[in-house]
Amino acid sequence: MENNLKELKKERMKGRGEFSMLVAVDGSDYSRVVAKEAAKVASEKKADVVLLSIVPVPSLAPSEGEIDEAYLKEQETALEKLHNELIDKFFKPGSGALIESKVLHGSPADKIIHYAREMDADLIVVGTRGRGRVASTLLGSVSQHVVNHSGRSVLIVKSET
Repeated sequence: MENNLKELKKERMKGRGEFSMLVAVDGSDYSRVVAKEAAKVASEKKADVVLLSIVPVPSLAPSEGEIDEAYLKEQETALEKLHNELIDKFFKPGSGALIESKVLHGSPADKIIHYAREMDADLIVVGTRGRGRVASTLLGSVSQHVVNHSGRSVLIVKSET
């Protein structure tokens, strides 16, 4: 992972991309809305993009052995496939920008914040489904947590409802 980030930063230093974006998608149909908006911004800014998805891992799992490895691999494969589809559909080939796909495990909000810091992202793009105040309070909100704790600019893409 660290080598990929170093390579990305080297490419940015060569002047290919002076702006970098972390685009977080969760595997839902709504991910297409987020990717579409992110691609518009990336095109305007001539930005390097990392598509990031997180396979949630329960924080209360007593030990690593109790996490279903087959489930994790299945989720990773599905997210990698989604990333390829989003890249093919929304991000123009030959733009000169670097497009990277990354799938991690853990707490989605924390991983987004941590990875954005590692790659020194200029912008984080996340979605919100607009569940409403009560549902967001009860369920928590990844986008809200990212906005409040990342220290970076965040673009929140609202659902098309």
